[in-house]
Amino acid sequence: MGAEAVSINTLLEYVDQLDIEDQQYLQEVIQRRVAEKKRSAIARRATQAKTHLTKSRKGTAQDLLADLNG
Repeated sequence: MGAEAVSINTLLEYVDQLDIEDQQYLQEVIQRRVAEKKRSAIARRATQAKTHLTKSRKGTAQDLLADLNG
């Protein structure tokens, strides 16, 4: 964020001063940004899962029991 954070209420007061077309445009921009952030978060989690998968071992239940029993 910038140097100073603006409260949600202050931001909403500014938005209320916009005409309806600008409010709709702002809504569309925010929706696209939120969707992009969600996509980025999903991509990060997928990358992490892929990394964890490559670090995991494969085997049967018997292999697991053998590892647990030493």
